Amino acid sequence: MIFTVVFPVYPCESHSLFMPAPLLVSSPVTTPDVSLTVSSAGRSPAFPGLGLAAEAEGRAEAQLRIEAAKARAFGKTIVAAVLESLARVLPCAPRMRACIEGWPGDLAGAGVIFRINAGLHALARSGRHAGLQHIYRAAEGGDFPEVARLDAALIDVLERNTFDLLQWMAGPTQTNEVARVAGFVAALLELNALAPHPCELLELGTSAGLNLNLARYGCHFGSMISGDEHSAVQIAPRWQGRVPPCAPLVVERAVGVDLSPLDISDNRDCERLHAYIWAGERDRSERLRAAIGIARDYPPQVDTGHASHWLARQMACPQREGTRRVVMHSMVLQYMSDVERAAVDAALVFAAAAATPSRPLARIGMEWSADRSAVELRITSWDGGPTSGRTVVAAQCHPYAEWFEWYGLTGT
Repeated sequence: MIFTVVFPVYPCESHSLFMPAPLLVSSPVTTPDVSLTVSSAGRSPAFPGLGLAAEAEGRAEAQLRIEAAKARAFGKTIVAAVLESLARVLPCAPRMRACIEGWPGDLAGAGVIFRINAGLHALARSGRHAGLQHIYRAAEGGDFPEVARLDAALIDVLERNTFDLLQWMAGPTQTNEVARVAGFVAALLELNALAPHPCELLELGTSAGLNLNLARYGCHFGSMISGDEHSAVQIAPRWQGRVPPCAPLVVERAVGVDLSPLDISDNRDCERLHAYIWAGERDRSERLRAAIGIARDYPPQVDTGHASHWLARQMACPQREGTRRVVMHSMVLQYMSDVERAAVDAALVFAAAAATPSRPLARIGMEWSADRSAVELRITSWDGGPTSGRTVVAAQCHPYAEWFEWYGLTGT
């Protein structure tokens, strides 16, 4: 009996454009006949007969190479080498390749390659594939494997652990990058410098809710520190441009929503977060570990549901006089359907009609630009005044918030 994985597809917004739910189906399966046209370009040095001619390559190999190039540009050499190797050896796993090729929608928007990369990292971290674990550990210490050895290891992984990787593809991406808090805090400081108010935070796509504890972290903006300078979580991105104003920041309430939230009290969920950190990034991993520790002492409130439905309910709740209500999200919109994005916008527009100087509303979003050429931090605020509803690009930043080019409320 041969088991195959079938992916019914359901729209969702939380870290997944589509979240396929894996079902085991026991039925005879014939392995697809995949013919390879071999050329000198794209051959695996480990297996000279393996390779696809440029004209035969599909979007799976193309997206792997695109993401590998991005990783190399960011200086993430381990991930770049792994993705380059995967692009070479993927024809050895025709079912995996067919699953990527047949993915509904945009591969980049759905983060499909990141899901596979996280699955490989999880196999290495857990030791479920000893050869891969050895390669990752050596690479993290600066001892990079020969291309032939890496290709051979990944071919073995694709042969032995295809089901594991398909399970990672079926689940939503879950980064919950704590460093992005720096952008949220800087935006809140800018808003408070204009009109100081304690704030109520509503986060969309909150994952495990680690960013809801932003008031318990320390954020460094050049020589200025905001938050708890004694916290185990200290966030210090490379900061270019103006420093945010030094203003008090009080969080009265923080709550978030996710379609598939992770539970920080569950070690398996925490390991999932660690797997989504790129191999070799010790600082990110240590920051995540510290944030999980704080969250276990101060559990964030994370609801389960669709962002638009949840937001509409939150907006219907009375807003306390003198409090700023803030909707925030980071790297989430790309996973939402057009309908869901429009419903989120509609909920905000409806609530904005009731905004006043004593009950202001704001939206802070850290998302890819329309052409995916840059990550922008946008701030929209409503208070019923003449500039109510104005949106500014307050910063451009690294996708994982390693650096910020800050413009502030004056915009670019």
